[in-house]
Amino acid sequence: MKRFLVLVACLLLSLQAYSASNLIYGPWVSNISETGFTVLWVTEKPSLDYVEVAPDDGSAFEKTERPQYYETAYGRRVSGRYHSVRVDGLAPGTTYRYRIVGQVVKDDSGPYRFHYGPKVRISPKRSSSVRTLSSSAQICRFSVLNDIHFNDERYTKLASGIDLDATDFLLLNGDIVSYTENIDSVAKHCIVPIAAQAARLPLIYARGNHEGRGRDFAKFYGLFPTPTGEFWHSFRQGPAAFIVLDAGEDKPDKSHEYGGQADYDPWRLKETEWLREAVKDPAFVSAPMKICLIHVPTINLKDSWYSQVWITENWGPILADAGIDLMISAHHHKWICSPEGADGKAYPVLVNSNMERMDVVVTPDSISVSTYDVDGALVHQWAK
Repeated sequence: MKRFLVLVACLLLSLQAYSASNLIYGPWVSNISETGFTVLWVTEKPSLDYVEVAPDDGSAFEKTERPQYYETAYGRRVSGRYHSVRVDGLAPGTTYRYRIVGQVVKDDSGPYRFHYGPKVRISPKRSSSVRTLSSSAQICRFSVLNDIHFNDERYTKLASGIDLDATDFLLLNGDIVSYTENIDSVAKHCIVPIAAQAARLPLIYARGNHEGRGRDFAKFYGLFPTPTGEFWHSFRQGPAAFIVLDAGEDKPDKSHEYGGQADYDPWRLKETEWLREAVKDPAFVSAPMKICLIHVPTINLKDSWYSQVWITENWGPILADAGIDLMISAHHHKWICSPEGADGKAYPVLVNSNMERMDVVVTPDSISVSTYDVDGALVHQWAK
């Protein structure tokens, strides 16, 4: 009887911990590398949280003391509603479990004394897992979603077909939202519809032109940090090296729609200088397959707007000289296959539809692409 009462008490405490959870959005994983990743989440109330990490060996979190990772700034642990914790010192190509524990801030107004609520598990499940990247992997698999524009139902349906165990990362190739007017709303629409996928698959976000619109535009980067501190960066997974680029807005800076706030021309020039050096990186040069991920494609269409023309003229030659094997883009809300050699390009460009999910498999000597609609039916195939 005593043992039964103890078990009931433990269960009630566990339920209380979950009911007291402060979590509203997340967790999700970003800024993945061979030796680390960043876990992000949003809480309803300011809290002091940390991430515990364990190997994927089936052992219970509670039976062993696990490493604890806090968000820190200038030598101090950070509390708040938006949480971004870096986990480092890991092994390449290895699966790790993680969970979040935290305390709601009751009073931190004084310089020396702080009052917190009890520690509770923040994660909705006991733990989630994520696999680090590995340049020695024999294959790279990833999925692509784009141009959702706040359509949560379509977003969820497209993501539901992703094989979580076989996929290395999920590329959100821009315009998942239509504007960044309120960062809470952006976090909700970017993460909640794909909560199951985001907790396990690293998210690579290639910013589109719409994410730069709205008063909270400067907060968007905080949701999807990168190794460079910019929206452009590079990474390697197995045989594939990736360059992630951001073309910014699609119209000239002086367009009246931007209210005199656009300053993308000098920003793109800065990105161009970064790109010239990124394609010389040994990790990129040595990769059997090279892929560029960008919302706006470098293709010449009769109705191409300003930024598409600009990046085609300025970034296209750099990417061609670097020998990229494929560009994966979005922006046009329809499937476009622009083959190598079309309008003078030295590489093929695939534009994914806003109504389809793209699944990509890369080996040392091939790239295969399949797209699926909201019902899971195969729509397009492409191979190199």
